[in-house]
Amino acid sequence: MIEVNCTCEKKIHRAPLEQYEISSGAIRKIPEMLKDYKRIYVVADKNTYAAAGKAVEALLRENGMLHDVYVFPDDYVLPTFESVGKVLTHFHRLDAKPNIFEFPPMPDFILAVSSGTINDICRIVSYRLGLPYGIVGTAPSMDGYASAGSPFLHDGTKSTVQGTTPRYIIADLDVMKEAPYDMMLAGIGDMFGKYVGILDWELARDYAGEYYCEKIAQDVIDATNKCLENGYDLAHRDPECVKNVMEGFLVTGLGMAFTGNSRPASGSEHIVAHAWELFDIERGNHPHFHGLEVCEGTRLVAIMYKMLLEETEDAHLKALIEKYIPYFDAVEEFCVKMQVPPTVTDRETILAGIKRALIMRDRYTILFYLRDMGKLDEYAEKATDKLLELLGA
Repeated sequence: MIEVNCTCEKKIHRAPLEQYEISSGAIRKIPEMLKDYKRIYVVADKNTYAAAGKAVEALLRENGMLHDVYVFPDDYVLPTFESVGKVLTHFHRLDAKPNIFEFPPMPDFILAVSSGTINDICRIVSYRLGLPYGIVGTAPSMDGYASAGSPFLHDGTKSTVQGTTPRYIIADLDVMKEAPYDMMLAGIGDMFGKYVGILDWELARDYAGEYYCEKIAQDVIDATNKCLENGYDLAHRDPECVKNVMEGFLVTGLGMAFTGNSRPASGSEHIVAHAWELFDIERGNHPHFHGLEVCEGTRLVAIMYKMLLEETEDAHLKALIEKYIPYFDAVEEFCVKMQVPPTVTDRETILAGIKRALIMRDRYTILFYLRDMGKLDEYAEKATDKLLELLGA
């Protein structure tokens, strides 16, 4: 259990994370870290099994700690009812001999070997069954390692549903540094969203009376700055650089755990990105990496905030936005220099994502502010055109 004293109204923040290890060779420390568990259920996909899952399985089997392993056979895994069902169904061997007089033994721990979707699925299963779980990370590609919420596709929409905060996080830098480069860029892009997310949070505090924690917000901004600085060196696959990025992710995840919601990690940029992802899924296409969608959403919403800064006569709002302009400029500079790939380049899809985001989640952001001012359509049109100009599309 992690506890942090704070000056905000909550006075103290808590998260059930017991231990994390970010180092070269971290996988070898799993038997000692998880020594209290004897029936560990490992879940991976084909890629993450090859990257780390096979080694994890061998280590747990050697130490008599393995319950079973499930590797998704699919080429592409989405966080859906079907995926959750597969993890639940494969808790036990489907060819096991029946015994009508007793239930089969349950695992006592779920270990996700993943950098994204598999983790989200295991988080949901863990919460629904009341089983602790942990993560062996395979790529610095997202900021939700320590989160308690999971993005989930259900009932024709995508939303963040309640999950379990991991008890243990293991990030082996020897594995992480070999991740595909686009996944690394996606992780940095996911962090860039914090600049918009925290500004949206401040906006909600001042114009909707929402709870806000200055310490958590500043910790997240500092972590994002650290990721931005190190992001320029990710292409060199330096373990220390990857470690710095992962530590930034951890700060953001803990912020979500401390507040009990995703405010410290996401705002309008994430909701727009989720809308774009849903459009792809509905059209039968595979979505782009979530973090790259978020990065583009960040650039889009930053344009809206800059427009609002120029037009508003609200002195307080001007001062609020001005604090974040250097961050927005730094993100744009990074995206140009590092040639961050665009995701959505169709004008109508970008606009439709903005409008859909407004109804996907009842969270006060700049989109709500502009709607209430009667300016959302105007800003959406102009910001979309400016974004497409920046993307060269």
